[in-house]
Formats: sequence, structure tokens, C-alpha cells
Amino acid sequence: MNRRTLLTKAVPIGLLLAGCTSQSDESDNTNTTHNTTTTTAQRTTSVTTTKSSSTTETTNPETEEPTSTAESTSTAEPTSTAEPTTEQTTKTTQRTTTPSTPDHPSTNGIFDEPTHGPTPFSADATLIIFDDPSCPNCLHFEQKTAPKLKRNYVDTGKLSLVYRSYPVLEEWGVRATYALEATYSRSEKDFWELKAFYFENQDSFTTENVLSKTKQFINEQTSLSGRAVVRDAQSKAQKTQIQEDLSVGKKSKVRGTPTCFAFRSDKYITDIVGRQSYSIFKNVLGL
Repeated sequence: MNRRTLLTKAVPIGLLLAGCTSQSDESDNTNTTHNTTTTTAQRTTSVTTTKSSSTTETTNPETEEPTSTAESTSTAEPTSTAEPTTEQTTKTTQRTTTPSTPDHPSTNGIFDEPTHGPTPFSADATLIIFDDPSCPNCLHFEQKTAPKLKRNYVDTGKLSLVYRSYPVLEEWGVRATYALEATYSRSEKDFWELKAFYFENQDSFTTENVLSKTKQFINEQTSLSGRAVVRDAQSKAQKTQIQEDLSVGKKSKVRGTPTCFAFRSDKYITDIVGRQSYSIFKNVLGL
């Protein structure tokens, strides 16, 4: 898709509300704008939907990962002969455009992330969302704001919505994130279905039941093997991908979830943090 005309009018306000960290924040106030200059980086025309780490951070992933010791005691199920391994399920997507990429830390590895709508930065606007399936404020965005953005702007080709994992609130959200990544490595369509399942039933999950419920949902509602997805989640087969998102979020100064980084064409505008109304997103994105 050809890049649309750049919207040059700057937003007069920034939006810095605390999102989910250790507890929910219901505030709707806004106060600070973050702006940055942009540089142009060329992307190749072929990318895979399985993420690879491109950061240079040397932090020990074992100390950075928000997980508990109980996770490591889970017993992985035997490998299903009908389900290919993670390495064998890499999916390649051909890009028809090579958009300019803003010089902002949140864009690192962006073309490997789950995306609704056009290729990031090829449309009028792009929104990069760091979210957590266990976060109440993320639930508000998922059910109240995202559907309107999708209907009015994503489906018309004006907006690209990109999701990045940032599980920082509940332990069950960490396990759910591993299952989401395991599903995404096999099928992006089923990734969106599982993501919706977690948000629609957010209050029903615990650390002990999330993977069993995930296995049942995958088996009943998708063509994938729930046993294989849960096996990958238990063994943390997609640990590199999740650590990449956590590292990118840290470099982007994500303070809570959801945190959304807003771009007009390839120009970074501001970040939008916490529970916000649809009109805030509409005005910031200039759509």
C-alpha cells in the first residue's frame, strides 16, 4: 500500500496516565506530550511472523522475566507427532511495500508483530500497543476502544494496530502470554481468537487453570493442537520473543499497561497510557 499524505498537525497535549502495574488505575487525566524526530530505515520485503531478537541489551533474561518458580515445575506433555515443531511452523509474509520506520525504540522488530490492518507506517497512522491479558485497563481498550478503531479506521486502510506482549500484572497473564506466542507461531488468526478468549473471560483465570482452559479452547475452537500449544507454553519455547517485547518496552519507557505509541505516517506523535476514551485516540491520530 502506498503511504498516504503525512498529517503534519501536531497534537497539543500528551497523554500519560498510569496503566496496570501492580494494580488498576481508573484515571482519565492527561498531562505530558512526548515528541521525537524521525529517521528513515529500510526494511526488507520479506519478513517472518516468528520474532527474532535484535536488541543489544545484555541483561540476564532469567532475572528480567516476570515469572514465578512454580512455572518451572510444570511437566511438559509428550510431543504430538501430528504437530510440527516451533521451528518448522515459521510463517513468511511477503510485504508489498517498504515503509520508512521511525527512529523510536517501540518500532524495533515491529514487522514481526501481530497486526490488524495495513503494514505498519504505510497508512495514515500506526498505533503500537503494549498490553497484558490480565490487565483490567487493557480489557477496557480491547472491548471499548479497539473495536471502534478497527471498524472506522483499520478496516478502511487508514490505521495499523500492532500488538506487543507486556505481561507484568498477574502470573496467569505471563502463562497466557506464552500460550499466545505459541499460537501466533502457528496461526495469526487463531492468535486473535485466543487473545479475545482471555479478555472475554479475564475474571475466570488463575495461575493454576489458565493453561488447562487454554488447551480446551484451542482444541474446541481452532484447528491447532491444544496439547502442543500448552507444551510450548510450559517449556517457554517462545521465551526469546517475549523477552524481546519486554526489552523493547523497557527501552520505550513503558510505565504501565496498556501503553500505546501513536504515529502519523512515519512520524512519532505521543504515547497514550492507561484507560482512555476513544475520542482521545481519534484526536491524537488525526483521523
